[in-house]
Amino acid sequence: METSIEHFKEKPDSSSDKAFDVSVDVAELDKNQEEEIRDENEYLVTDYARDIAVKVLSTQDDPSQPALTFRFWFLGLGLSAFGSVLAQIYYFKPQTVSVAQLFLLLVSYVLGNLMAVGIPTRGWFRYLNPGPFNIKEHTGLIIMCSTASVSATASEIIAVDDLFYNKQLNAGLAIFMLLASQLLGYGFAGFLREFLVFPTETWWPSIVTTANVFQALHYDRTLASKRVRMFWIVFGVVAIWEIFPQYIFPVLSGVSIICLIAAGRGDVIRNVFGGASNNEGMGLLSACFDWNYIGGDILWVPLKTQMNYIGGYFFTYIFMVALYYGNIWKAKNFPFMSQALFFVNGTEYNQNAILTDNVFDPVKYAEVGPAYFSASNALFLLVSNLALGSCLVHVFLWHWPSIQGAFTASNLRGKVDIKDEHHEKMKIYKSVPTWWFIALFAGAYTVAQVTNYKSDSGLPWWALTVLLIMTFVLTVLYGFLAAVTGFSLSWFGTGFFQMIVAFMLPGKPIANMYGTVYGQNTMNQALSLLKDFKLGQYCKLPHRVTFISQVSGAVVGCVLNYIMLINIIDNNRPALLTISGTRLAVSWGALGPKMFGAGGTYVSIPLALAVGLVLPIPFWLLHRKYPKAGWDWIITPIITQYSAWLTVGINTG
Repeated sequence: METSIEHFKEKPDSSSDKAFDVSVDVAELDKNQEEEIRDENEYLVTDYARDIAVKVLSTQDDPSQPALTFRFWFLGLGLSAFGSVLAQIYYFKPQTVSVAQLFLLLVSYVLGNLMAVGIPTRGWFRYLNPGPFNIKEHTGLIIMCSTASVSATASEIIAVDDLFYNKQLNAGLAIFMLLASQLLGYGFAGFLREFLVFPTETWWPSIVTTANVFQALHYDRTLASKRVRMFWIVFGVVAIWEIFPQYIFPVLSGVSIICLIAAGRGDVIRNVFGGASNNEGMGLLSACFDWNYIGGDILWVPLKTQMNYIGGYFFTYIFMVALYYGNIWKAKNFPFMSQALFFVNGTEYNQNAILTDNVFDPVKYAEVGPAYFSASNALFLLVSNLALGSCLVHVFLWHWPSIQGAFTASNLRGKVDIKDEHHEKMKIYKSVPTWWFIALFAGAYTVAQVTNYKSDSGLPWWALTVLLIMTFVLTVLYGFLAAVTGFSLSWFGTGFFQMIVAFMLPGKPIANMYGTVYGQNTMNQALSLLKDFKLGQYCKLPHRVTFISQVSGAVVGCVLNYIMLINIIDNNRPALLTISGTRLAVSWGALGPKMFGAGGTYVSIPLALAVGLVLPIPFWLLHRKYPKAGWDWIITPIITQYSAWLTVGINTG
């Protein structure tokens, strides 16, 4: 027995060693599997804002990574030029095509890595290639080129002045007007960062997926690589599938079983169940198999917001059927869906026939007669005012503690208490000084006043000032709603500003266009910069780099927008000369008091603003009385805005 024991000690069985090694491997495997499952569970989101801040998005950072590199400027300016030119070209086409941010992100990622590999790193080349293509320069250049890849709203004014009012602005005046309209909102953004960027609560759902892609591409983690693999798999499948609805079998873009059964018989069937073609119908019970129309919102918009979208769709069907088949506003005289102005007999309205020197002429108007909207267009304007009114009160009632600092001196003193893990990481970078934003706003404001005067816009200095004050308040309230719900529309508030300018400056369609641009577009630009600041915070891009990226993109975009705009007008003037081009300016600017004032056909549209102020109150009171009943899921500005969502365009998606 003793010998056997010694023998065992001195000569351990090799098979026993192997068995022992295997058992260790199994244990390690089980441990790794448990850690992997635990890691994946950490990505489960139960509380949107706070969970996404620390679970879905990483807080890691490498402060040594450079941002303003040669690659940043080379790719940023190059893709900005590409995007702005393409956006301006397609702005005037019947089907608008925009340059998707995801496309720019992927292209720049490939090009950035090629430059990192292809450019030498020794000698003076190290200034061109400081190392691997990193997340900071990638994020910064995407902010720049996505900012530039739009058609500046003020370009509409330049085109309309030239095409319909025979006013050609000189190049300097036009470019400075574009710059002023694009940069005014950036000044507002500087005062709202503490409330709409830094807190966890304002998590901006629309850019979480973008930040996630950046982190997945640049952070070397097992889970990240799995996300990258999944991304490329889905990307490939969708790319292959899109060949079918786009080229092989276009009918997949809109399939309506009811329309197929009816075989084109009956306008009611087409109006309610159609929708595969532009302005055809509302698409009830139809199916779409084209991702271009479906869109990616369903993947990132919070469930609460999507439920309110669906509620709005439901009301669209009710309102449109009631208005049209009830013949409200003489609706049956006009198409079921249209964005044009009409005579009472259904023919298109001659808008220029009621103007003298670009100003409303009451004598000519008496000869020509009143103008009418289609029911779909009138409903859209009405619910837009409902949505804006309810937005003001909804945010005040539900979120006042979070935004009250925006209206107090604590904002300017920088004494707002912020608790956010991403924001804490960003404190090592220099903040953008407040005076930068003040200087930018003051410069843009001065340029706007000068260009308004020199271009004979008809918009006096006091009107611009009043509009900007209104815009700041709306930016705070609507911006907070967009930051916490994902509800974000680039044209939100357009009808409101058209209405306000119409009553401030009646009978002046050109002034109405200028006022609308400086009101609505300023808010849109402010929110754009705030959203980019949040993206920069998620990706740990220094504050000043975000600011430089956004402003650079805006400047490049404005210059190239103008160059392409003039080229398009000169070469395509006959195709662009359609009286529908100024319908909104004429309807609000020239005909505002006639159409929307006391005794006007559409007086209910401005009154909807007052009604909207009341809508959120009952649900807020019910929530206070029954806090667990789910009344907080009803977001009235979203429901009302989407109550006319299916009144234009292709609706099968």
